[in-house]
Amino acid sequence: AGPDEHSNFIKSAAVIRGHLVGQNIPASPEMFYWTTAVDIDPRFSTALAGPACFIFVSEKPACDVPVGSIAIVSDPPWTQMGRYPPIVFLVSGVGTLFGPRDLSAFASRYVVGLLCALFLAVSIHGLRRRARTVVGVLLAVTPGVIFVSAVNNTSGAEICSAVLLWTLLPDLLAGEKMSRLEQIVIGAAGVFLIGARPLGFVSYGIVLTLIVCASWTNKINIRSLLERRWLLSAQLVAMVFSIWWFFMVYSFQTSPSYVRDIPGLPRGQLIIEILSHWPDVIKQSYGNFGWLDTPTSTPALYLAAAMAVTVFIMQWRKVSQRTRFIALLIIASAIAFGILVDIQMYSFVRGFGLQGRHIVPLLVGVPIVL
Repeated sequence: AGPDEHSNFIKSAAVIRGHLVGQNIPASPEMFYWTTAVDIDPRFSTALAGPACFIFVSEKPACDVPVGSIAIVSDPPWTQMGRYPPIVFLVSGVGTLFGPRDLSAFASRYVVGLLCALFLAVSIHGLRRRARTVVGVLLAVTPGVIFVSAVNNTSGAEICSAVLLWTLLPDLLAGEKMSRLEQIVIGAAGVFLIGARPLGFVSYGIVLTLIVCASWTNKINIRSLLERRWLLSAQLVAMVFSIWWFFMVYSFQTSPSYVRDIPGLPRGQLIIEILSHWPDVIKQSYGNFGWLDTPTSTPALYLAAAMAVTVFIMQWRKVSQRTRFIALLIIASAIAFGILVDIQMYSFVRGFGLQGRHIVPLLVGVPIVL
């Protein structure tokens, strides 16, 4: 299973059946702020009955429980993703149309995987058409990216859409000739990056700003962009919707928080605590992904990372000073965004929620830019 996959599966089934949010469940340490009950077939609740014995303990094997042996339950379905944006769940929800059965769970994974594969394929095809190296994209597609793209999780679409934008959006901004397919997929990638998570509009804003900075020497072709105003309109509508959703739906019951009576750490100490678990975040972003449930052995993780670093060092010597600055700016932006996520989560639950997958949409820009 992937991070939060049981809740993602139920959310997918609800969204495709027209239940974008569901009925509110009062916030508590067990249910969090974003949990809702959804009016769908109660048998979908069986997804909640599966054991999760290796979450946070990636060194342990998965539970030895055949999927078909889990007893079917009839409790009202609920999902911790209830107040998350519905855009990616519309796609994964297609797979759940087979009903409350194993086939739907697997089909929802396949649909997400196909979407991610499309983004990556168009990225590589676009580079090959322009006689440019694909090494940057290949380095960006780490074991963790492959894993999260193969399960029912919004991070797969989020990261792969970011890979596409880092790869081809600079060419679009420069007014280069692009196929109709490339334009459509770039438009879709922007929408999915914006709508993948509550702060997706922030991620998109950072990616767009950094791409504009990296493309500045090529001059941005305003006339060409205006000719593709349908693409700009799609991004603008998605941004407005995402911001509205964050403040009106996602943040519905986050204030006052249920931890308001628990004293928090001073801001300086809080930042130190956040930074102290960044080594784990970096490992998650490359191999041990999300909730540390990706079975990547430590030696394999270090070997793959060492190979990637070697390529980075070799390329670093060849690129311009401006490109180096952009790469460092991407890393700094990822760190700042990660700190923002943890500060927000700490205010909600007095704990830290940053996972490696949350910053990967920014970090994939480093090998692609270099």
